Amino acid sequence: MEGILAISGSLKRGSVNSAALQAAAAAAAWDGIVVSIDDSVRALPHFDPDLEAEPPRSVLRFRAACEDAAGVLLAVPEYAFGIPGAFKNALDWTVGAGSLYRKPVAVLSVAPRGRGARVREALEAVLTALDADVTYHSVPVASRDRDEHGEIADGTVVDELHTVVTELAERAWLASRSTP
Repeated sequence: MEGILAISGSLKRGSVNSAALQAAAAAAAWDGIVVSIDDSVRALPHFDPDLEAEPPRSVLRFRAACEDAAGVLLAVPEYAFGIPGAFKNALDWTVGAGSLYRKPVAVLSVAPRGRGARVREALEAVLTALDADVTYHSVPVASRDRDEHGEIADGTVVDELHTVVTELAERAWLASRSTP
């Protein structure tokens, strides 16, 4: 198994969710934890059950990345009270292959306190259906926590992101030891 796979639920260039994953990956490197950020969500075709017999290459690559990862870190914004469409589409493509089955997954919310509850509820339903081993984390990121390039510069926020990734890596390590 590989390291941690990080996937942003936002397609927006420079999104706070993507910035949080970048900061988490950099912080994880302090401990030698490899975090690979996957941006293939934007390249996946619309889910079509008729393509399951011979999925497109982009789908096969995405599924393999999920399956090969020891754990998966998701940062997903709330959009129209739910999961952004492109990200839900990506999750739909994992169903047939069982790519997230019993996989340690950490869902990261960077929304201000009191926001993001609906996307969490929606993700809980979907990730339960996928039988993923999920934990949920809130690390609010304010605009003042980002530098002029949009990167997360606040030390406290970076430390919290580091904790999320190290806990996920530990869960992934424990899961790998419990499977034959």
